[in-house]
Amino acid sequence: MLVVRDRLAADVGRRERDYLDRQGYCATARNHSDNARAAYIAKLRATVRQYAKNLKALGDLANVSVDCPTPHLENDDVSLSQAGLEVRFDFDRKGAVGLNDGEASGGQQVMKSLILLIGLLMDEARPGGFVFIDEPFAHLDVANIDRVGTFLRATRAQYLITTPVTHNANVFAPAQLTLVTRKKQPGNDWAPPVGVLQRALD
Repeated sequence: MLVVRDRLAADVGRRERDYLDRQGYCATARNHSDNARAAYIAKLRATVRQYAKNLKALGDLANVSVDCPTPHLENDDVSLSQAGLEVRFDFDRKGAVGLNDGEASGGQQVMKSLILLIGLLMDEARPGGFVFIDEPFAHLDVANIDRVGTFLRATRAQYLITTPVTHNANVFAPAQLTLVTRKKQPGNDWAPPVGVLQRALD
């Protein structure tokens, strides 16, 4: 019986030491995890602040008031799961509209999209980034085409714009380089060569 007792006591001692080692490991892992989470939230706050700053700067270029309040970001699951980014635009001082406001005109919807898109790509190293914009002038009237074109030229973004064939030359105003492509005609082996138009630098 004494041998069994000693063996059980030794086994309990090993298990207690193992338990303490695991407690230490878990505490270290929890500490690393908490530090990483805090660093992530700090970076997230800085990113949101920079994005709001970018949106405001682009809004100033477009003569649109942009408001992007900083969301509540705390180091807990509930506040992070409920956090969201709200952006409101005030066109012509007629009242702020949100991202999905059905009252915004076609031109205003395009301006909102461009401000949000270009704002994502802006940082100190790349003031404007590079964006691909698919037919931004579709269904816009002449005044809004000019407004969108003026805004694009005012940004420091590099962009590639697609547009269908049009007689409105204003859609080409923001472009320094225009590539004209055409479909292959029936009976021809190849499509016509790509036409290249380059705007003379001022």
